[in-house]
Amino acid sequence: MSSSGLPSHARAVVIGGGVGGAAILYWLARLGWTETVLVERSQLTSGSTFHSAGLVGQLRGSLSLTRMMMNSVD
Repeated sequence: MSSSGLPSHARAVVIGGGVGGAAILYWLARLGWTETVLVERSQLTSGSTFHSAGLVGQLRGSLSLTRMMMNSVD
């Protein structure tokens, strides 16, 4: 652990503790990932996740991207 309170290394670093970042960290843990870090400037879920709401959807411009988005929900 460094003097900043953050580990000196991590397998994955997630920036932002909104719904997106928290979900990513959750699924990494479910997949068995360890040594993961979530960096949030304030409290969890206190930021403006609504700015990324346009990214939460499954329909995309190509069939392959749509399938990828649909599989990411499972």
